[in-house]
Amino acid sequence: MGYQELVELIHKRSGLSDQESKIALESTVESIAVHLDESERKDFASQLPERLQDMALSVYPSAENTQQDILTQIMYLNDVPQERAQRQLASAWEALQTVLSPTGLSRIRSQLTMALPGLA
Repeated sequence: MGYQELVELIHKRSGLSDQESKIALESTVESIAVHLDESERKDFASQLPERLQDMALSVYPSAENTQQDILTQIMYLNDVPQERAQRQLASAWEALQTVLSPTGLSRIRSQLTMALPGLA
């Protein structure tokens, strides 16, 4: 599944606009990537469409971004209230699960239990 197909899947399942679906997808990928160890981040990126691979590999963990949960990061990055961020995150996470291998998904979930409460 390609980048645009993921965006369309988010749009159809959530009712978000195309632009908001793109933003939700990209910010979710970036936020997930900073919470993964280096080898898992590379594996995560390898399963994504090329445009998202670059995003996942271009972000680096910092003391600030690894201390925040992903929902808080989405709220900050997209400048949206919590309810809207939850909708964006849930729909983007659901779409991403369609491109991740079961093994990869399991490993990502194990690393995100604290960063992705309720969705992992």
